[in-house]
Amino acid sequence: MQQGLFRFSLPIQDIHNHFEQFFLHSVIILDGDHRLILCNSTFLEATGYAHDQFEGRPVYDILGPDFAELLLQPDAEEGRPGKGLSETVTVYNQEGKPLRSRFFLAKFDSNDIGGHLMVHLYDIRPSRELSLLQQFAGTLMRDIHLGVILFDTAFQLVDISDMACRLLGFTRSQVLNRSMDEVFQDVPEEHRLVQRSIFDGLIVRNHAVSWTNNTERYELLLDSSLLRDHIGNVVGGYITFKDVTNLRSLEEQVQRSDRLAMIGQIAAGAAHEIRNPLTSIKGFMQMFRNTFTENGMEKEKSYADIMLTEIDRINELVSEFLLLSKRKNVSYDQVDLTQVLKEILPIIHSEAMLHGVSVQESLETGLPKIVADRELLKQVFLNICKNGIEAMTEGGTLTISVRGDAEDRKLSVDIHDTGPGIPNFVIDKIFDPFFTTKPNGTGLGLSVCQRIIHDMGGAIRVSSKGFGTTFTVSVPIH
Repeated sequence: MQQGLFRFSLPIQDIHNHFEQFFLHSVIILDGDHRLILCNSTFLEATGYAHDQFEGRPVYDILGPDFAELLLQPDAEEGRPGKGLSETVTVYNQEGKPLRSRFFLAKFDSNDIGGHLMVHLYDIRPSRELSLLQQFAGTLMRDIHLGVILFDTAFQLVDISDMACRLLGFTRSQVLNRSMDEVFQDVPEEHRLVQRSIFDGLIVRNHAVSWTNNTERYELLLDSSLLRDHIGNVVGGYITFKDVTNLRSLEEQVQRSDRLAMIGQIAAGAAHEIRNPLTSIKGFMQMFRNTFTENGMEKEKSYADIMLTEIDRINELVSEFLLLSKRKNVSYDQVDLTQVLKEILPIIHSEAMLHGVSVQESLETGLPKIVADRELLKQVFLNICKNGIEAMTEGGTLTISVRGDAEDRKLSVDIHDTGPGIPNFVIDKIFDPFFTTKPNGTGLGLSVCQRIIHDMGGAIRVSSKGFGTTFTVSVPIH
């Protein structure tokens, strides 16, 4: 359907009969003063008016101010609405109740009248039915456990569900009626949840997407689709997405547990067999080093020092193997998480000073207690803090905070650094055994930390946007 002038060669009464026979939606024809000339029975049935009630009065005096704005705007006489082919307006029925409708406006020219306007109102509904739909739509956006983003053909955000706001880190007032390009302006185009290619027919189903807001990282399953009117024209689009972070996290935990169990079995059988010859080698090497020192053989002594350092490194690796192969003596008790962090803060501050890093802490008091092993918790927090400090250059800041979540009944410790961040292609691997980005790392530290927290019924999550990284350790409230 094109905008502009419509020309009919039939007499006006034949056109009226045509509307009655073939148009299922409301159609009205107005004269130059916007008075009703003709309308079909669909219009009268929807509004409850009789034809003679319009006699001598401009139609918008009866149907309301939205309709007046539509007809009186400067380009209405050109045969199109001011904002495009169709718009949504509110008209009023005989009882004064609002009816929502979309319209199409065209200039009209026939054999016996000329230069008048035809208004095609479609999807005009009784107020009771519309009220129910409005209530359902409002409830859907507010309460549904899905992310929903609705946008029009101008790529402007029309509506967004509460869950989408929470997951994406938006507030409703920030993004409503804004261009989608503005909403996602801080995200590279190829990583945006909503892309213009949807209007080219690029529809997705169960598309896996990773999204990081300012505090957390989520794994999403995304669907997209287009919205069309009754004649097939695209009037907008929407995407829906589900948060499957916990499911993905559970799958990864099972896979890592399997790998750790396999490594543990190997470690249990091999650790002692490795340590026994290492002890002999280390003893003889220490003897050689003393001999080299006594004889002033500095070059040979330096080689011996290197070999002894590498032997110690192998011993440390075997020790970490043994951590995976068998559990330490775990002592679960009611623990004050804030107090645990306060006890290790002097160690963290000392490590930070060596690297020129400052430490900030925000530790709430009076939080509920958790059931955990105090010493193992300290091991986890020290390991993560040490990783964050080492990731920063001089002048960075490590921030430690504790918060409670009454709804999920858990306490969370956020450890945030201002380092360069973790690349997307690496972030999914950091808990894998033996994966490390450190030149001298073993790749077992975070694996051990994750196992400790999982044994307590908690979880470790990581988020990074390329400028800083946040580790979140969550443990259930007792």
